[in-house]
Amino acid sequence: MDFVKLCENILDLDPMIRFVTIFDMKGKIIHGKHREGLTSILNKKESKKSINEILKSNKTHNELSSKYGKEEYSVSVFEKIIRTTTPLDKKHILYVTTDGDVDPFTIIKKLTKLLQK
Repeated sequence: MDFVKLCENILDLDPMIRFVTIFDMKGKIIHGKHREGLTSILNKKESKKSINEILKSNKTHNELSSKYGKEEYSVSVFEKIIRTTTPLDKKHILYVTTDGDVDPFTIIKKLTKLLQK
């Protein structure tokens, strides 16, 4: 999978998407990209902490998947941003943030459609 192209395609989906990154199950960022003209809300240390939080949550979801099925995506809504995470495969997670005043399910529908191609 071409992660660079995938990140570019995701940013092209909607102008409210701020940031896209793909990381592995050890928290190593494979590729990430901010929307041009925007700066990150989190510094590097905070970004790492956020990724670790996502990995911890993903591990729990995987442990419980026999009960309620495989995780398709997760959405966290904050005052300033909305964060969505989507397992791409067993080794990678897609992490997307949008502005806080977006319907997250509109973005999820667009992401899902793109990922199914």
